[in-house]
Amino acid sequence: MSSVLIQPPSPGGTLREKTQAAGRDVAIDYLRSFVTVLVVFHHAALAYTSFSTFNAAQYTASTAPVVDPSRWALLDLPVSFNDTFFMPLMFLISGLFTLSSLDRKGSMRFFVERLQRLGLPFLIAAVSIMPLAYWPSRLLAEPQSPLPYWHAFFTSDTWPAGPAWFLWLLLAFSSVFAVINHFIPVMAARIRHRPTIFIFFLVTVLSYLPLRLIVPANAWTSLGGPFDVQTSRIGLYFAYFGLGAALGSSPEWQSMRWPKHWGYLLLLGVLSYMIHILIPQGGAFTGLSSRVSDMIIGTAFAVSCAATSLGLLGAFRQFVHKRRPLLDSLTSNAYGIYIIHYAFITWFQFLLLPVSWPAWMKFFIVFTLGLGMSWGATLLLRRIPAVRKFL
Repeated sequence: MSSVLIQPPSPGGTLREKTQAAGRDVAIDYLRSFVTVLVVFHHAALAYTSFSTFNAAQYTASTAPVVDPSRWALLDLPVSFNDTFFMPLMFLISGLFTLSSLDRKGSMRFFVERLQRLGLPFLIAAVSIMPLAYWPSRLLAEPQSPLPYWHAFFTSDTWPAGPAWFLWLLLAFSSVFAVINHFIPVMAARIRHRPTIFIFFLVTVLSYLPLRLIVPANAWTSLGGPFDVQTSRIGLYFAYFGLGAALGSSPEWQSMRWPKHWGYLLLLGVLSYMIHILIPQGGAFTGLSSRVSDMIIGTAFAVSCAATSLGLLGAFRQFVHKRRPLLDSLTSNAYGIYIIHYAFITWFQFLLLPVSWPAWMKFFIVFTLGLGMSWGATLLLRRIPAVRKFL
């Protein structure tokens, strides 16, 4: 996540940091922060949606580490809609400055810095933060494993990576581009053209639909240890990283607020999403064959993903031009919030389980405290010079 991971300074940063921030795209910075908040929202809400389930016999197979008996059905639509675009958009933003960074640093230096910036936080998160985040699940599981939790987590519990999966996959994509830039520079040069809206939609459908037709939509694959990936979307994620690289390196990117028709795109994203959820799986009650139904659902998902991502990109570039101290602080700490928030979220959800409050109140408390505590923790951690280099 080049844009996502190279943080602008906080208002109290050094002169060098302030100088570096002056040349940054504030719209992209704030869009990244917005998506990070969506990630926190998503994880805070999953304990209270009507479709969430907890598997006490195998807690890693649950839809979330903690699922509350109290539910709020109004969370279902925003959580489901969010799922269509927020992670592809993260990869898109991450790719925006990849080729320009490769031009400045060269492939080897770029790879080493990505390894430090992505690999080290991933390792720390997988070894320390994720076991802490999943501990409430172990307390809720039945029957209890005879192994000590920290032993079981890395062995019999299959070492779930939680949100940290994004970091290793982003490192893998960045490494692929570093290899291409070093060994096949002609291919890297051909990428440097802004994709048209049509190409953007076409690539989205082609990178998602084939896998979606042969792999269950919510299936995950483990490559061993914490290296998890959502199977049906790996092609989509790589395509969006590549589209981001092409878009960010094109001359038009610096000179125009693209895409211009963001309002129509957002509307298309919502309408496509409605088609995606209204057509039943397998074609029941529609007269459609199961195959045709799956193709329509998959295509609607892809169209919604592309339209919403482009619409948000265009809206932020159209309206966001000035920096605000509070938003700058959020942007500076967004990477740390992404890495840390899961532990706060799951423990707040766990502590609220016995409380007989309505689900909407619990969600609001979990989201607010989860975001605030992870933001504050990142602020404190980034005061340590060694940590600030990577966070």
